[in-house]
Amino acid sequence: MENKQIIDGKVLVGTHHKTGSVWMRKVFFRIAKKLDFVYYGGSQDSLPKNNFDIFFDDHSRFKLDLLPPYRGLHLIRDPRDIIISGCFYHQKADEKWLHTKRKEFGGLTYQEKINSYSSIDEQIFFEMEHTAAITINDIRKWDYNNSNFIEIKYENLIEDNNLILFEQIFTFLGFPERFISTILEIAYQNSIFSGQVKKSLHVRSGKKNQWEEFFKDKHKKRFIELFGDTLIKLGYK
Repeated sequence: MENKQIIDGKVLVGTHHKTGSVWMRKVFFRIAKKLDFVYYGGSQDSLPKNNFDIFFDDHSRFKLDLLPPYRGLHLIRDPRDIIISGCFYHQKADEKWLHTKRKEFGGLTYQEKINSYSSIDEQIFFEMEHTAAITINDIRKWDYNNSNFIEIKYENLIEDNNLILFEQIFTFLGFPERFISTILEIAYQNSIFSGQVKKSLHVRSGKKNQWEEFFKDKHKKRFIELFGDTLIKLGYK
């Protein structure tokens, strides 16, 4: 399919750990392939200077002042579900960092440490105080006043069966109208609600409000101690 500057500026796609990163990576990688765009996913330190069309960062740690003109998507998720999703994922995943011995865990790896707890309650506390805490604090620090980004909640996007929100996203990012139907089909095929996406370690459930099944009063109390009014600031109840 013809490319040649069909978008005005670069497209940035920012997610956070356990906020739909694998999903967005697949969607935008396949859009890039279909439209003959240059896709880059990784650290900005290795970003080919100006030689890209779509830049995906699964930690949303963009150095925006060093980038050419852009429009971006920033995806967040209920922090409580980030904790639950991470808790289960980190017990089984094979990501390298999960299997590195760490002094603070007495020589255990992150995965060994979380699996050393005998109850899901303890595992939730551990996840909340470690990896999830880093992610949630990154989400807190994000600049939500940047008008060059469209801010989207994971919970809304996973229920976007009619692709209304996806269409708003792609239009905001600058994709021309003549390509919208094509890239909407790509988004549909790679979304859980299509029924075409198989469950995996990355996609255990995908449902919203999973925390309600697992959080006890003690978890809610600890969450407030660690993250204060984060839920209010992000628009979650």
